[in-house]
Amino acid sequence: MMPNALFSDNRVKLGVMAFNCSNGSTVTTAEGVWPMTWEGNAELARMADGAGLEVLLPVGRWKGYGGETNFNNRTFETLTWASAVAAITKYSTIFSTVHAPLIHPVAAAKMAATVDHVSGGRFALNVVAGWFKNEFEMFNVELAPHDRRYDYAAEWLDLVKRLWTEPEAFDFDGEFFQGKALWSQPKPLQSPRPPIMNAGSSETGHAFSARHADMNFAMLRQKDEDSDRAQIAHLKQMATDLGRTSQCWIHVYVVCRETEKEARDYLNHYVIEKGDDIAVANMLDIFGVQSGTLSPDVLDAFKFHFKAGHGGYPLVGTPEQIVDGIERLSRMGVDGMLMSWVDYLGECRQWIDQVLPLMEQAGQRQKFSP
Repeated sequence: MMPNALFSDNRVKLGVMAFNCSNGSTVTTAEGVWPMTWEGNAELARMADGAGLEVLLPVGRWKGYGGETNFNNRTFETLTWASAVAAITKYSTIFSTVHAPLIHPVAAAKMAATVDHVSGGRFALNVVAGWFKNEFEMFNVELAPHDRRYDYAAEWLDLVKRLWTEPEAFDFDGEFFQGKALWSQPKPLQSPRPPIMNAGSSETGHAFSARHADMNFAMLRQKDEDSDRAQIAHLKQMATDLGRTSQCWIHVYVVCRETEKEARDYLNHYVIEKGDDIAVANMLDIFGVQSGTLSPDVLDAFKFHFKAGHGGYPLVGTPEQIVDGIERLSRMGVDGMLMSWVDYLGECRQWIDQVLPLMEQAGQRQKFSP
């Protein structure tokens, strides 16, 4: 079994995210936006895997956000998706995104171990404490107060880890879970366990991530480079203080064209001319009120970025400008980038053909040998 790609020697690791969802990460009605079919998912997964991208990450979504696009209303469930993608790839780490309150840890541990075996030890788990009240109502599950969600997720994750590692059956009597003779076989192939990611953005979320996760999926505030660098350093220091190490990954939305003007013009076209303002307003209202992550003034400033790429960090310009931007992110402490585009298949191919070679020349990545 080869080492998990998450721990490759590449200074800047790469992945593709949200392609299990209609529209991907762009809240737009622009022509060519991701329609989300299994055939498209399979083609993109094979393309990214064959180019040596480290991560394929699905978004856990059960309901759309309304508006003209009803953004993300069509989605593939992430554990079954991961098993299917694992079976048709060879290198990339395959994630599932799991809402802890919606799947019992005994079931989650078993399903995760299944994907780890299907993938040959390439599975990783993105744990979500929950924030979308409308989705929870579909399951008749009450959305707990913000900090209590992380208490629940911590016990959930402790139980999953024990099911992954303990050789004998055990009783469990926690605050949220109780059970007799808990047991799960086979164990995951990876030892001591599959890697864990968390995207907590509040201080409580940061503390949870530092204690439990191997990667923090951070939403940079994008006020200025110094504040983003300080944000990343803070996240990593919290893990260090607990005797742990944690990678920092971010989401980037990419618009790469032959000239900067072409890239900027297309960005403005799909965001300003074709953006779904109603869906973004719904999204930000839910996200801001229920997640405890962003203040109202910051939410307003993020509207453009949410239409452009779900609040991600912009990489916009020529291939050379994009590689310069990646270098700035690397100097700020970013270890990995999860990418999204409007046209996933066409623009991922462009990235592989035009941007990856420049990243190798810049010393950001090594040439991949399948």
